Amino acid sequence: MNIFLRIGSFCFLYWGIIACNNNKPADSLSNKVVADTAKYYPIANFISDEMKYVDLRNFTIVEKISKGIDTSSRKISKDDFLSAASIVLQKAQWFTANKNLFIESVFQDLGTESYTINYSSSKAHIKNIDLLLNQQTNLPKRLFIRVIQQSEDTTITEQFSWIANKQFVISSSKRTQQGYTESSIKEISWKNQDQ
Repeated sequence: MNIFLRIGSFCFLYWGIIACNNNKPADSLSNKVVADTAKYYPIANFISDEMKYVDLRNFTIVEKISKGIDTSSRKISKDDFLSAASIVLQKAQWFTANKNLFIESVFQDLGTESYTINYSSSKAHIKNIDLLLNQQTNLPKRLFIRVIQQSEDTTITEQFSWIANKQFVISSSKRTQQGYTESSIKEISWKNQDQ
């Protein structure tokens, strides 16, 4: 037991001497590059992967547009799909570049067997993002992005909804202070031509 006491004392003394002889000046925060440690879900990667998935396959892509009571539907090309989807991608990329403006919260929804990640901001034009992840795989099932902007006396609300491997919807409404409203919905869906 006496030998263990001597070894312990020696180690204590040795580390004490090393600690006291460390003459390196402490780095100040002004000299350090601070890394971004926020671990927000890579929403832009999800949208980009979905776009590539559709682009590489022989899907029938259908666009349905509703304005007021008028509705039209047509098949569109992959280029038209990519152009429309890039609007959603731009919102996701803006969020990624400005995630410091958002507060994250997570909750488990037993009813849908999913986790919902919510990002909210009072400082950005994107007010809310909700991402539903499959509880078993942690892969995205649905994505919702809500954007609210003010232009003079008009409030413009845009909702971007994406269902993985199926469709996305861009809806927009404009409301003036005088009560005039205008809304439009663009739904783009894709499916295998063999189905």
